[in-house]
Amino acid sequence: MAAGKRRAPSIKDVARKAGVSVSTVSRYLNGGRNLSDGKRKVIAEAVKDLNYRPNTIARALVSNEFQSIAVIATDISLYGSMQLVQGIELAARRRHYLVTVTLVGNGHEKVKETVDQLIQNRPVGCIILDVERSSLLHSFAGYIAQSLPTVIVDEADLASGSLLIGAYEGGYQITKYLLRLGHKTVFHVSIPENGNKYTRSLGWRRALEEAGAPIEEPLPCTWDFRKAEQIGRYLCSFPEITAIFAGNDEVAAGVIRGILLEGKKVPEDVSVAGFDGNPIGEVTVPSITTWRQNFQGIGAKAVERLAHWPDSDDQPETKGVDGTHKASEEEELDLDQLQQSRAMGDEQISSRLIIRESTAPPQSGHGR
Repeated sequence: MAAGKRRAPSIKDVARKAGVSVSTVSRYLNGGRNLSDGKRKVIAEAVKDLNYRPNTIARALVSNEFQSIAVIATDISLYGSMQLVQGIELAARRRHYLVTVTLVGNGHEKVKETVDQLIQNRPVGCIILDVERSSLLHSFAGYIAQSLPTVIVDEADLASGSLLIGAYEGGYQITKYLLRLGHKTVFHVSIPENGNKYTRSLGWRRALEEAGAPIEEPLPCTWDFRKAEQIGRYLCSFPEITAIFAGNDEVAAGVIRGILLEGKKVPEDVSVAGFDGNPIGEVTVPSITTWRQNFQGIGAKAVERLAHWPDSDDQPETKGVDGTHKASEEEELDLDQLQQSRAMGDEQISSRLIIRESTAPPQSGHGR
């Protein structure tokens, strides 16, 4: 160490100067729950006087407790899941939390073993990324919530307390946009939704129902863009199809490629819109109209929920063999209530329609 260079102040120094315990300083640094105004004041003054900068790992070692947030998911390879994790990480870092990501595999006992190990590490809370809503992972949400403050990010019912990613609203709005362009109806290439309720497919259907437009059953697609390419080729055999809403931007890119390989043009012959706001949509030819979801904002919101979690018994109800809870019919909100809550800004995370080259009004004599 260079001569005259002072040691950086530690959490012990702050505790000594404030006249409180290290654990009390740790609680103050991680949200200050259950602290009197007097203790908050003296700790804040000690932090300022010492110019203390928290070191998350060092503080965890001193207090013998890692202040971490556990993220549990089945897959984080998709664009939306990766962005959610990034949003969680950025928000957690601002609050001096570590973030651990645990991927669960298949099999009930294996998932339970993984979850039990996670709980034993005593994180301050758990965020379940159940965007694709694996029924197995979802069944453990209540079990985890019995031991830890737990936030679920998915597309379940509003009454369940989940943090919704807003897929229903996006599907509804992007379909309305295509109809406003003058297309008679909008065909849908759907992605796996695994029992979610308020999905982009449901939003698509609701928009068509409201407009009195013909509704053809969605054509299901996997996450493989090559399958989407085959679907694009297939749909070219139906000249009445002038607008397609694809379940995500990768699927939209595959559909567009299939259409182009069949000698048709996008958007002159067929308009194609995607979903998610994946950067891939900016560089395809043509660039893809999409519904951009603020995944990072949703991830940050999940962290905020945990940071303000009450220390009382006012926590989500848990029932069932694995602690699961299902909303009763009286608790479930219908679609009109969902749209009303959106209009009022309930849990609203900014998302928006991005209009690019892949959509346009139908050519004269088509789609009308």
